[in-house]
Amino acid sequence: MRDYDIDAEPPRLQVFEGVVTRHLLDEINATIDASRETWRPADGRRATQAARRFADMLRQNEGFQLAERQACEISRRWARKAGWELNGEPPLCVLRCVNSGLPAQSHLRHYDSHILTLLIPLQQAQATQENGDLILYRRQRHAVTAMSNIVAKIRLILLRNLPFVIRRAQTFRHLAEHLCDRIACVPGNVYAFNGFVTLHANLHAEAGERRSLIVHYYDPGLTAGLSTVPRACRALRDRLLDALQHTRPRA
Repeated sequence: MRDYDIDAEPPRLQVFEGVVTRHLLDEINATIDASRETWRPADGRRATQAARRFADMLRQNEGFQLAERQACEISRRWARKAGWELNGEPPLCVLRCVNSGLPAQSHLRHYDSHILTLLIPLQQAQATQENGDLILYRRQRHAVTAMSNIVAKIRLILLRNLPFVIRRAQTFRHLAEHLCDRIACVPGNVYAFNGFVTLHANLHAEAGERRSLIVHYYDPGLTAGLSTVPRACRALRDRLLDALQHTRPRA
């Protein structure tokens, strides 16, 4: 395991190396390949039973179990120090498959609604200037309240509607100014960070497709529905699409 700023509270990034086997990655990617072309909408966000099933497959591996357990313990300890009581809701699992035809899904700076984010790369895009790598900002926000969190989310939503060329220019300017770091996400590794206090984004995928499984843990409930309602709508949409796919006649 490698740590970036481990002395920070919480640690900015933990990298658990080689905990996902190549065989398991191949199995997950083959499952995605079987239905990828039918996904609608095309942004690749799939908060479905498939994502949860992939997470359960990972948990059968002892290395992933240890990584998840350690990351969760650090996050719970941080939440207790912040004075937050965490409910027992299950983790939120999401698939993200973004390719060169989806620039609208890149350079979107945001905070997560959940405290802990586990990023599990499943497939790398081709090695170009922009290959979908994680962008992680160095300065973490502090003393987050419901009001400050809502204001920050509204501001970031407005910025996400800027044209792609402007969002992209901002990212590379921030990299040049050392406000953030580019984290190469290697399949087989697991990347853990506090997405609730750490601003982050992804580079565009210029060629090929970047695939990731993202698992979010511990929602402190400071979004006033700004994330819950869209999340519920996406989940309902995905269930309907999955049902339609299963009922289509096969050639």
